[in-house]
Amino acid sequence: MRFTRKTGLIFCLLLFFYTAGATSVHITAPEYAGDAFTFYVVPNFLTDKQEVIGEGSFNDKGELTIELDIHTIMPVFSEFDVYKGWFIVVPGENYEIILPPKEVNNSSNPYFRPKLVHFGLKNADPKSTNMLIDYFNRIYGMELSKNMNQIFYRRSLETAEQVIADLQTRFEKTDDKYFEDYKNYKYASLKYMALIQDPRPIMEEYFIDHEILYHHPQYSELFDKLYAKYLQYATQDVDGHKISVLINSGAYEQLIEWLVGDKLINKALAEAIILKGMKTLFYSKRFNTVGLFNLLQRITETSEVEIHKTTANKIFNELARTMYGAAAPELSLVDINGNFVSWDDFEGKYVYLCFTRSDNEKFAPHKELMKDLYLKYHDDLELVVIIEDDEIEKNAELLKADGFNWTVLRGMTRRDIYDSYNVRILPTYFLIDPQGRMAGQQAPWPDENFEMQFANILKATRN
Repeated sequence: MRFTRKTGLIFCLLLFFYTAGATSVHITAPEYAGDAFTFYVVPNFLTDKQEVIGEGSFNDKGELTIELDIHTIMPVFSEFDVYKGWFIVVPGENYEIILPPKEVNNSSNPYFRPKLVHFGLKNADPKSTNMLIDYFNRIYGMELSKNMNQIFYRRSLETAEQVIADLQTRFEKTDDKYFEDYKNYKYASLKYMALIQDPRPIMEEYFIDHEILYHHPQYSELFDKLYAKYLQYATQDVDGHKISVLINSGAYEQLIEWLVGDKLINKALAEAIILKGMKTLFYSKRFNTVGLFNLLQRITETSEVEIHKTTANKIFNELARTMYGAAAPELSLVDINGNFVSWDDFEGKYVYLCFTRSDNEKFAPHKELMKDLYLKYHDDLELVVIIEDDEIEKNAELLKADGFNWTVLRGMTRRDIYDSYNVRILPTYFLIDPQGRMAGQQAPWPDENFEMQFANILKATRN
């Protein structure tokens, strides 16, 4: 095709509009040379699943530019060394981040939590969302520190409302919706501290008949405190038996009717409460999983909120992966000797599968108990340990098998395996049957009567 001035102009315009819509992050930090960086978002607090939107590695000069795949304003996070950094991203804008001084994570604590830092931004507009939030947080933090005793310990709602009034005077209303929502739910958190023993006024003022902010951390943080265990606690109230029956039978319409009619919650919020509380109900092991799955299925099929339909389906699939009789998620990991290991290597045997860290204090006492299991059941049972960290060589003594055999795998070579098994704490154990199927949601720890349960399973299988 002949490239005319007209087609050239059209091409340039298309290129301009495409480039104008891109969002990028640039970082110059020589001390981070060679390090990899990943940025992620949590687009839906009902599942808390992270979604990677950009990644790359610093060059040898410590420079990095990453284009972000983001389509609505929301916080973006990155975890590195001892930090968890965040900043608010507006689609179509470009950012130059200032990283904190490099500090390597040398902690052996399995419960280590990274330091939360708000990324500095070069040449940021003082009226930009990030700068408004940064300044607000400083003043909010000082006011909270001065009044914590009255608000939290003495439950003074009057003090909380006075602090809010002072902040509202200092921070006038803007046209920045994200910032306004941010302030609003920060104020709500102050009131919640005073009303924690009876938070119904907070629910009525900030949640009932209000927009659900699916990717706003301040909204989701308070929502979790108010509603994550709402249904579980409801089963312990005066009419708790009725609610238990509705949940166990998967009676979606009646459960919604109770939330809307008795609790005066609108239907969209009622569905969000069911979805947020689903994992709590499931992992409590006190409720019929068939009933729970039916609730998810009904939301998937009938909800008028599209994000609820997709969320219900995702939670259904996530929980079903580790249900009794489901095919065990793929293994496909490398062991400490560099050999590739899959389920085929354990064909015909049960597998007692453990997710842990090499320095986990709770896992250490399990080693001798697992050795006893091997000596008694090695004809029928394989022991497999997946290590979450990269300190295997440092903690080699704990992982060494003296007088028995187990397989130690490097879990850090495939991070998605933890999501595949819904691993939430370490250590976590599973039992896989000889056909490669899950023999339950989770297996007991070695010091929690696992041997007795496994012996009963063997006996039933042989009979």
